[in-house]
Amino acid sequence: MTTTGKPKYAQAAETVPEPCRVFGTMLRPFCLGHHLLFKRLGLPFAGNADADAGDDDYMLGVAICAGNSYEETLEQFHTGQWEHVFAAWTRQLRGPWYRRRKVSRAFLDDAQDLFRAYLQDGYKHPSVWRLDTKGGITLSAPWELVLKNRLVMAGYLETDVLNGYMPGRWYDYYSASELLAAGLCTDPKNWRKIFYTREDWKAMHPEEAP
Repeated sequence: MTTTGKPKYAQAAETVPEPCRVFGTMLRPFCLGHHLLFKRLGLPFAGNADADAGDDDYMLGVAICAGNSYEETLEQFHTGQWEHVFAAWTRQLRGPWYRRRKVSRAFLDDAQDLFRAYLQDGYKHPSVWRLDTKGGITLSAPWELVLKNRLVMAGYLETDVLNGYMPGRWYDYYSASELLAAGLCTDPKNWRKIFYTREDWKAMHPEEAP
């Protein structure tokens, strides 16, 4: 699992997640549903991959991201099954009773670094132009609902928004917004594109452009 922070410019490759394995467990691509579960449980890295967190927080976060879909995990919480699912996962992590794995501080630190990189990747946004909205409308809805409802309005199923790779869903959000704006634009002179493209980057960094 690698992460390079915010990409230089918007590109389709950013919508494809890299595989990530933590504690020997393959994680699902980070999604809005994971973030919402983090928020509901009060985990410190919800929305902030670099926040200080304890070993128990990381264990819980990894278990959530290695589990089932958002809806299935939420159902496990509501029915009281989650404690059993989490206990079974931690037992598997430690190994059978006759061959327990030694979990050292270095092992935990390495796993936490991997998970933090996974979160940094999962919370990435596309490179977009920051437009001046002075005098315009300021939305009051939480960003999670803006992302979900805008994509549902664009025709996505709610489950696809909640379980899809979140950076990819942000690309979908801005793409849908740009397509809508293009349909409403009657004068090309008033057009304001959303994505910061490779051509934009090359124009602003001629000394670095190939």
